Parts: sequence; structure tokens; C-alpha cells
Amino acid sequence: MASDRQIKERELRKEQILNAALKVFKANELEKATMDEIAKEADFGKATLYYYFSSKEEIFIEILNRGWKMIWESIEPVIHNPGKPKDTFIDALNIIGTLVRKNQILFEFLFTAPQKMPSSLNEGKPEWKGYQVKMYSVFEGLLEEGISKKEFPQMRSDLLMRAIGGLFHGLFFLGHEKKPMSRETMEDFITTFIGNYGTK
Repeated sequence: MASDRQIKERELRKEQILNAALKVFKANELEKATMDEIAKEADFGKATLYYYFSSKEEIFIEILNRGWKMIWESIEPVIHNPGKPKDTFIDALNIIGTLVRKNQILFEFLFTAPQKMPSSLNEGKPEWKGYQVKMYSVFEGLLEEGISKKEFPQMRSDLLMRAIGGLFHGLFFLGHEKKPMSRETMEDFITTFIGNYGTK
């Protein structure tokens, strides 16, 4: 039976491999990436790499699983805390924004990789997909409730979701500013972008 120290060391090695793979996938994407490149980037031998993961596809999916699980678990307490839909929406979005600024390369991967991945990796019910679907469903539900309460503009929730998603992408992936963004700043940006939606 592995000791606590051994378990911790194994987890650290896995994290090192996953972080290295992120860099390789960013440079070459999944199709052109190789296990050799990942092993080199992680500074491990191929034998060590194959001890933890059987293929680059398994590594790819593991990054998605861990990343989307982290997002969901980070916003879950806010979602379950009753309040105005607008406030809950902005609080959750701000939490994700904080995570993005701490590890931008990971979140670029999480939000773009699913659109480029082979369909064979998206068959069945992937773990990461469950977290992703729950998050987007909750956000759209908050928008629908907020629209009904006149906290957001009277427009289709899916269109409003796309508009705010575009703003979020611009704020955290296109800019070069790395300073933390406060909850108030996030709300100001959203208000400016979609108009004066709040009812005081």
C-alpha cells in the first residue's frame, strides 16, 4: 500500500505531466502532439510518462476532466447561495475570471479544446462534459430568471449569454492586463456592455 508521501509524489508527477502537455497541446494541438514531446517538456522519460498515462488522448481528457471539475466546484457554493439572479451570475463569473487569471493557458485550453477535439473523444458521457453542461445550464437559467425579474435586458437568454461570453473572452483572453479584477469591476464591465439592465 502506498504511503501518503508516495501518493503525494505521484500526484505531483501527474500534475507536472499535465502542465507539460498543456504547453505541447497549445503549440501543436492534439493531432500533431506526441508523447515524446510531452515527456521531454515534463523532463521525464517515456517509461515514466506511460506509467501514468497510456496515450496523449488520455492526457487530453484528464486535463479537461480536472479543469471543468475545478470550475464547477469553485462556483457551486455561490450558485447554491440564494440571492438575486444578477448577483449570483456576476459572482460566479467573477470567480471564473479569478481562476483564469491564475492559469490562463489552462483556461484557454478548457474553453477552446472541446471545439477542436476529435468526435471519437466526445462519445458517450465524458466527465468534463457533465460539468460543462451544468455550468452553462445554470448560467442560462440565472439569465432567464433575471430577465423575468427585469434585472437583465428583455431579450433572449441565449443571445444575452453569447454577448456576455464574448465580453468575458475579451476581458480575460485578449487583453494583457494581469491585475485581479474585483467583483465591482466585473459588474461595471457587464453593465456597460449590455446596457443599464439593473432595477434599483
